[in-house]
Amino acid sequence: MYNKAFLFNGIGSKPEKLLVNLPPELMDKYNSYLDSAFGRLNLNKDLEKNLGYDGKVAEWLISLICDRVVCEYYISKGIIPDIGAGYSSGIVSISSCFGSIPHNFAHDIIMMNRATMRCLAEHNENLNMGIVIGFSYNDINDLFKDRFSPDEIIIGSGNSKFHVMISGQADAVEKALSLCQEEGAIKTFSLGTGVAFHHPIMQKYTHEYVDFCASAEYSAPVYPILSIFDREIMTTGEQILRENQLNVYTPIRWDLAMKKLEELGVTEFFDVSANGAVRKFSRVGRKCKIYTLEDV
Repeated sequence: MYNKAFLFNGIGSKPEKLLVNLPPELMDKYNSYLDSAFGRLNLNKDLEKNLGYDGKVAEWLISLICDRVVCEYYISKGIIPDIGAGYSSGIVSISSCFGSIPHNFAHDIIMMNRATMRCLAEHNENLNMGIVIGFSYNDINDLFKDRFSPDEIIIGSGNSKFHVMISGQADAVEKALSLCQEEGAIKTFSLGTGVAFHHPIMQKYTHEYVDFCASAEYSAPVYPILSIFDREIMTTGEQILRENQLNVYTPIRWDLAMKKLEELGVTEFFDVSANGAVRKFSRVGRKCKIYTLEDV
């Protein structure tokens, strides 16, 4: 029943790394969507001129716009998804690209991260996220269990057997990254977000965000979407709304979502990010392949 799956990346890639991979025909469409979105939201296309939290959300919006361009390009080439999944903010992106919410509303959801960041600042929360390459979810879990409390740091996402995202208090993230490096990680780095996405601590700071997610009507998606939280197949607007509301404070097991897609019969995965970011942190079985924009 399911053969092709579209995979949507989360926030993280810098605009320059995304845009360098778009050919001229797609850059024209990107610029058109960018003009429309940034004009409506009163953001400056010269990203350095966006002050405060506007600077961050402007970068994050570019990821969503690139996703839309690449998704539409795949479909125009006759690559039709049987199902899809979104990683972190990729949930917002797939919600719009698969027709559950308008693109403008997806952009508005991303803009609501400003309210979350303001709330964190008002409560003097110093949070962060980091990446560990070379250890599995279980490796990191064993390494942290006697050294950090869940209030300090958790595994925000188990991405694959070798790639893990950690999330929590900024000082704990820094200590954890150093510990992983000492224990033989291939690479570790801080994401410098100032936010601990996918850590339960975020729930008390995201009331505005969560409430806003429910301020529009959600339609049934054109193509089914796999939940990255409970691995259920979502086919209704109510399910997509819930997925968006759970997103900012709920840990992810992306590795288990990928495994579930394979169990459903998917053998062809299409990375919708402009720079092939999903393929870099995901792994599939030998009988499967993850295609990127460059491949297509």
